Amino acid sequence: MEMNSQQKILELKQIIGEKLTPLITGNYILLDLPYYTNVGDTLIWQGALDFLKTLPYKCLYSSSAENYRTTEIDNNVIILLTGGGNFGDLWRRHQIFRRKIIAAFPNNTIILLPQSVFYKDFSLLKEDAEIFSQHKNLTMCFRDINSLDTACKYFQNSRNILLPDMAFCIDMSKWKKYIRQTEPQKILYLDRKDCEKNDSQHYDIIPPEAENHDWTAMEKMPHGFVLFKKLQFLLQKIDKISGLQLNDTVSDAVYQKIMRKYFICSGISFLSAYSTVYTTRLHGAILSVLLDKPVNIFDNSYGKNSSFYNTWLSDVENIKIIHK
Repeated sequence: MEMNSQQKILELKQIIGEKLTPLITGNYILLDLPYYTNVGDTLIWQGALDFLKTLPYKCLYSSSAENYRTTEIDNNVIILLTGGGNFGDLWRRHQIFRRKIIAAFPNNTIILLPQSVFYKDFSLLKEDAEIFSQHKNLTMCFRDINSLDTACKYFQNSRNILLPDMAFCIDMSKWKKYIRQTEPQKILYLDRKDCEKNDSQHYDIIPPEAENHDWTAMEKMPHGFVLFKKLQFLLQKIDKISGLQLNDTVSDAVYQKIMRKYFICSGISFLSAYSTVYTTRLHGAILSVLLDKPVNIFDNSYGKNSSFYNTWLSDVENIKIIHK
């Protein structure tokens, strides 16, 4: 039986709540935040924040991998690592950071929020599995069945759980004023341009009148973001001379208080104007569901999108996966 978008959102939020809530039993830190222009990863971040607000615990510290400041925490503080599509060797810096945290905090509960898994290099997979297996209280959440199968096969010492993407926990009522009126017959082809683009896919099903874009903040870096990058460069020079950590402190404040909201607003405002969406980006599809728009999904280079669709979205009306 097919569901509409609202029914699916409620179902997925309930699954996250039922499975994740019992695991977070105290105050926590939230790490590996996306301090960059990818709207999809920022939606994941916002969904995690909205979910965590439903719990009676405090966030003691949060930062990106690059701006993380080594800190001492009590053994009863839970470490949450942000979800996404970077578990493996395609976006290696995130996995290296996880390895660092897992090694540094052997006595803390560590929870990896929902991820997709992909390795090109089997030796790196084995290496990561060996390091991860040393931790005695590691829970890893995976957002599609293929990723979960890989984890259960190679990461056997952790608790591995199937969970939807955290973006489904976003409270969309807070973002209504950024939703633009849909323009009839206006079609979007949201097209990623990076190493996850599937070059073997045929895209001739896309109507010729469709507008071809990536996320607006990735196509053209916002002026304020450019200025902030220049400020960061200056702060890094000051830090080297003074031994201070001004860049880390300022970056945390700017991304968490300003940039996060800006990227989400830009994504919602941009996508909401279109009547139909074709997308190679998973969060182009997820945001379309959140905005109740028809969406046609193309797979990425290693099957992430189709596996997510088959795991969670195949019973939603007006959502299709393109298999050719």
